[in-house]
Amino acid sequence: WGFSAIDEFGVLSLDAGQRYSGETVSRELGIMILSGTCTIQIDTTSYEVGSRSSVFNGLPQAVYIPPGHAFTVTGCPVETAFCYAKCERTGQPPRIIRESDVTVTQTGTGNWNRETRTVIPPKGFSKNLILGEIVVPPGNWSGTPPHKHETDNLPQESFHEELYYFRTNHPAAWGIQRIYSPERDLNEFIPLENNRITLMPYGYHEVVAGPGYPLYYLFFLAGAGNGVCPVLDPDYSWMLKG
Repeated sequence: WGFSAIDEFGVLSLDAGQRYSGETVSRELGIMILSGTCTIQIDTTSYEVGSRSSVFNGLPQAVYIPPGHAFTVTGCPVETAFCYAKCERTGQPPRIIRESDVTVTQTGTGNWNRETRTVIPPKGFSKNLILGEIVVPPGNWSGTPPHKHETDNLPQESFHEELYYFRTNHPAAWGIQRIYSPERDLNEFIPLENNRITLMPYGYHEVVAGPGYPLYYLFFLAGAGNGVCPVLDPDYSWMLKG
């Protein structure tokens, strides 16, 4: 899709015994276990990964594979999300991320409170890949105050492209995402439903869940390094001052 840092995203379901093999080459890869379990062999070492029945039921497990490794995933069965970021050498080994490694925080307050599950953290072991999940309560906002991270201008702002992958737990569930950039004359409102993917190379962005049902989304960032420094929309930055 022409991004300079995010390289590829895909959701892969494997029945029991089905296999998928690949190589990271010059990319780093985060594999989120959405549901089910699998065996993953990285080079010559195998691991059992996964535990939950759905993204709304329990914390995730995940796999981090740096550049230069071969892997095979065998379903038990399993549903996974593959997040590839462009990357050269990292000097890091592959990692299996268990529930105890996931940082869970309640972010925001009032009707913009949500649960954030950070799986591959900023300023952690990855080169420039950040991965996690957010569950938004019914009627609440996420990504609030609206923010952007489109310019490599530290310490004021970092450059990170971002992808969201949405899931719902009921046919009537829905949400809306707003992406806007006054400089580019952009102001888009995107309806959110099960399996919707949105891509953000630039612009302020935030999400709201419709009433009655929670909204889940996977967030995947890649860019210049792994330290995210967002810039808040100045019209809403007062919200963080209490």
